Amino acid sequence: MSPAISVELRFKDRVALHYVLATAALVAAAYLLVFGVVRHRVYTDLDANLRFEAAKHMGELAVSGRTVRFADRSEWEEREHREVQVDPVFIQVNDAQGRLMDRSPNLKADQLAFDATPGWRAPRNSMLRGKAIRQVQVPIVRDGAPVGYLLSGLSSEAAQHVLDSLALVLLGSFPVVLLVLFGSARRLAGRSIAPIAQITATTARITRNNLAERIALPPRPDELHTLASAINGLLQRVEQAVAREKQFTADASHELRTPLAVLKGTLEVLVRKPRTPAEYVDNITLGIQEIDRLTHLVEQLLLLARFENHAPGPHRQELAVRSSVHDVLLRHRGALSAKHIRVDVEDDPADAIASDPYLVDLILDNVLSNAIKYSPAGSTIAVGLAHRGPRLVCTVADQGIGICPTDLARIFDPLYRSDALAHKHIDGTGLGLSIVAKACTLLGIERTVQSELGQGTVFTLVFPV
Repeated sequence: MSPAISVELRFKDRVALHYVLATAALVAAAYLLVFGVVRHRVYTDLDANLRFEAAKHMGELAVSGRTVRFADRSEWEEREHREVQVDPVFIQVNDAQGRLMDRSPNLKADQLAFDATPGWRAPRNSMLRGKAIRQVQVPIVRDGAPVGYLLSGLSSEAAQHVLDSLALVLLGSFPVVLLVLFGSARRLAGRSIAPIAQITATTARITRNNLAERIALPPRPDELHTLASAINGLLQRVEQAVAREKQFTADASHELRTPLAVLKGTLEVLVRKPRTPAEYVDNITLGIQEIDRLTHLVEQLLLLARFENHAPGPHRQELAVRSSVHDVLLRHRGALSAKHIRVDVEDDPADAIASDPYLVDLILDNVLSNAIKYSPAGSTIAVGLAHRGPRLVCTVADQGIGICPTDLARIFDPLYRSDALAHKHIDGTGLGLSIVAKACTLLGIERTVQSELGQGTVFTLVFPV
């Protein structure tokens, strides 16, 4: 079947067609088997009669030297005149060279076909007077040597008629059976895919504005139930993703609006009346700080969008996690000195891993900067490096304000800050841990957070082998 025909057929027609093609092969095999069995049975009975007739007339032969004749030919001829045979038996005697020596009266001037190959002959089909016969050729043996052959034949017209009629019936019924099967299969396929049509109609109604609608699950736990469940699961994930997108857009707009409002207010204050140079410096410095905050926020939003849409493939190479930790701490030495925070880094002699240096630095920078921001002055941050089997485990433990247990599940959401109103003096965008989550997923790093409010937080990173 050509691809063009396959495309034009509806799904239920393709199902019915494939079913009929498979069934047609089975029906054809069954028909051939039936015909073969009947043919074998017919010819077996015919051959048994042939052998019986040959054995019966073998005893009526008279052998004299090399001459073989019927001993009671005159009686045979008289019986032929008295009886009318429905299925006449034809008997013929040939010598060893195949020359005709005698034959039954009903053969008249005709002869049975002789096979000159020596030995026993299996029954075979032949023709006599334009009609089909079945004949067998049996050697006549005297003193261990063949002296001639007895040929016995029976009309096979009736048997052939039975076989031809059977073949005609089978061939005639074959397309009828296929048509009936196609119609039944098409109807059953239509009923079977009816739930799929309902699923299609439901999914066609679902848009961005009604993502809460779900497909009704079939009552039986079959493949359609699995399909509907999978689509409902997909819709659930899409709904959650759209909800996160809406929330992210709203939060991003709010975060962008805040520094812009501060910047606008500062400039409006400057233009209302002349100011002293010191006032200009203070307000311009505040504007620059808000611009820096806005720039940092935009950079983090762009980085997060880069992870969301076109996640870069990691460029893995061997690196030492301890060296990466020290590089991050060196960048934050100003904040550490200002708050008099001590950082204890536990050395592990075998802390080398194969990973992306940029992404590992990004992860450690965000985790350590959070620990520094939320730790009180004079506290200690402990960075641990240890092996758990073949994997390297990095822990960052601070003595900061901690995270509310109800907020732990959301701290990796974009623009989410745990109890932000309680620490408005601490700068942050709520994007750092979202970037950490995306980078960890890309590198296959397992991340866990343990925190106790007022006691501190422990971030654990388990690097893959």
